[in-house]
Amino acid sequence: MDILLVEDDPSIGAFLQSAINREPGYCLHWERTLKDAWKAYENYQISNGYPFTLLLLDLGLPDGDGQTLIRRLRAQRGKQPLIMVISARGNEADKVQALDEGADDYLTKPFSIGELLARLRAHLRKKPTGMVEENAQWVIGELELDDFAHSVRKKGVPVDLTPKEYQLLHLLASNQGRVLSYRTILAAIWGSHSIDQKHYVRLYVKRLREKIEDDPEIPQYLLTEKGIGYRLVEHRKATE
Repeated sequence: MDILLVEDDPSIGAFLQSAINREPGYCLHWERTLKDAWKAYENYQISNGYPFTLLLLDLGLPDGDGQTLIRRLRAQRGKQPLIMVISARGNEADKVQALDEGADDYLTKPFSIGELLARLRAHLRKKPTGMVEENAQWVIGELELDDFAHSVRKKGVPVDLTPKEYQLLHLLASNQGRVLSYRTILAAIWGSHSIDQKHYVRLYVKRLREKIEDDPEIPQYLLTEKGIGYRLVEHRKATE
């Protein structure tokens, strides 16, 4: 389960990151500002095709109030993450406002890690809206992607992809019909420090075409949008 923590206090952030990442099956990503949190959220969703399972959100952040992030997320369509506010603001008005804006829970600082984890487990006993089935499959023409096995078949025959090639194909499949810019692809797969390395994308697109296209020079699946990036032809998603 991937969690996004939005917390500007370095001691609290480091403590939560260490404590939660020790729990089996949990992986916590930590951002310190609203701007960075939104960027991380978008990159994660583009890369995986679904949002973080849970947001742990402080309200008093350097570049604004965490309530604005709650509103922005809840205004989106599609799958949604659970949102738990962790704040020093303990008055009833702040709690009511956060819950009315769309937060699922509110925990006042200081709190124990035991209570936080117990609340996380309670929420996860329900089916989180941000989670997808493990056996999600994508059918795109003669291609079949199995998210659980991280495997690809073409006309029923296995296609041997490297982890990065699969990650790129999965990213494009998760956004079928949508043009993804070079910067978006680079940020999602190689990280924001690589957003100027367009040759990474061109190289891996070339390799993918050699493996999934009947004729790599006349692609039918992975199309180039000149000067912008790439898109995968839109097709039906088999299961979700």
